[in-house]
Amino acid sequence: MRTLLKNGRILDPSQELDRVSSLLIEDDQIVGFGNDVLDAQVDETYDCTGMWICPGLVDPHVHLREPGGEHKETIVTGTQAAAAGGYTTICCMPNTDPPLDSPALIDFILDRAASPEAGGVFVAPVGALTRGMRGEELSDLAALKRAGIVAASDEQFPIQNSKIMMQAMEFCVQLDLPIMAHCEDMNLTRGGSMHEGAVSAMLGMKGIPRSAEEIAIVRNCLLSLHTGCQLHVMRVSTWGAVEMIRQAKFLGAPVTCEICPMHFAFTDENIGEFDTRFKIQPPLRTQVDIDLLVQGLTDGTIDCIASDHSPHASHEVDVPFEEAPFGSAQLESAVGVTLTLLTHKGVLTPLETINKLSTKPAQILRLDAGTFRPGGTPVAQVCVIDPDCEWTFDRHKTFSKSKNTPFDGMRMKGKTMLTFSGSEIYRDALFGDERYSVG
Repeated sequence: MRTLLKNGRILDPSQELDRVSSLLIEDDQIVGFGNDVLDAQVDETYDCTGMWICPGLVDPHVHLREPGGEHKETIVTGTQAAAAGGYTTICCMPNTDPPLDSPALIDFILDRAASPEAGGVFVAPVGALTRGMRGEELSDLAALKRAGIVAASDEQFPIQNSKIMMQAMEFCVQLDLPIMAHCEDMNLTRGGSMHEGAVSAMLGMKGIPRSAEEIAIVRNCLLSLHTGCQLHVMRVSTWGAVEMIRQAKFLGAPVTCEICPMHFAFTDENIGEFDTRFKIQPPLRTQVDIDLLVQGLTDGTIDCIASDHSPHASHEVDVPFEEAPFGSAQLESAVGVTLTLLTHKGVLTPLETINKLSTKPAQILRLDAGTFRPGGTPVAQVCVIDPDCEWTFDRHKTFSKSKNTPFDGMRMKGKTMLTFSGSEIYRDALFGDERYSVG
C-alpha cells in the first residue's frame, strides 16, 4: 500500500525542515520526500495544498480514566479522540482506580491500547511514583520501567514530604526515569476551587493562591538540581512559576515544563456565574499570568503544550461549582485553540508550533515520535493540519466519551484533517473527496 501526501508544507522541527513538498508512505513507513515521489506508483493520493504535513502530535499529559473510571472515558474512546486531534502518541496518567503502580496494570494499558477497536495511537504509560499514590512508599519503579512506563508521577496527589521526594529523585536518577510533577502545596489549596483573587472574593469562593504552585515548584526544582533527576513540571499556570523554572534552567537543573490550552485561553473571570466547565487544577489565573506565560512560550522557558485531557461524566460536572471535579476534555480542541490563539497571533511560528506539540514532548520523554527522521519512529506517524480551516467546536461531535469542555461553540482557525500511525487512523469530514483519490 502506497500513500502520497502531495503539495503540503512539510514541518519537521527535529530537522529544522520547513518546505513545500510531498511525502510518500509505503506500507507503514515513510519512504521519501520531495518532487521525485510524485512519479511513484501509488494507491492513494491526498492533495495537501495549503496544509501542513508534520510529525504526528505527542501529548505528554492525558487521562484515559481506565481502569476504574470507564464512565468518564475509556482507552478506546480516548485514543479515538487523540487520533481525531492529530495525536499519534499520548502519555496516560497513573491516577486511575487502582493507580498504575504494578506491572500487571501497565500490561493491561498496553494491551488495551493495541486492541483493534482502539484509536491506533501509541499509548505510553506513566507509572505511579508511590504505592497507591499515597506519597509514603516508592512503587517498584524498576519493575514498572521494565513493564514499559516512560516516566513516574503521583499526578493529582503530589508528594508533600520533601524527604520522600528526594528519595524518589535519587532512585529515578539510577533508573534514568523522568519524574513528571504536578506542583502543589496542598496545605495551601485544601478546600479551594478557583484562583485566589478579586474574582474569588466577589463570588465568595475559597481561593487557591499562586504561592501553592510556586512553593512546590521551587522545592522540586532545587531537588532536581541537587540530585540531577530529570523533572518535568506539568501544567504551569502562574507568572512566578515561569520565572522560577527559568532560573532553575539557568542554574543547570534538568527541568522542563508544559502548559495546557486552558491556561492561555481563559482567566478566572470566565468562571462567570459558577460555570463548572472552567474548573481546572491549577486554576485559571489572570490576564497578567497569561501574558507572561505566553512570553515563556516564546522564549522557550515553557517547553511544550499538553492537552491535560481530563474527562468527566456529565452528571459529575452538573453540580454546584465547589462540588465539581477539576478538569475538562481537551484532545480534540488543542490544535484549534493553539493555532487560533498563538500561531495566528504571531506568538509561535508554524515550526515552533509543531515543536511544542510534537517534537519537544517526544524529546523530553525520549519517545520514538515527533520526527520524520528515518528510523525515528517504529511506523510512519504523520499529521496533516489545515491552518486556515475555520470551524466551530461542537462537543456533541467528538469521539471522547466526555462532553465537559469550555471550548464548546468556540470559533477556531486551524484543524487536524488527517492522521497516520502506520496507516490512516483518522480523516476529517471537511477533508473533502475532491482532495482525495484512489489510484
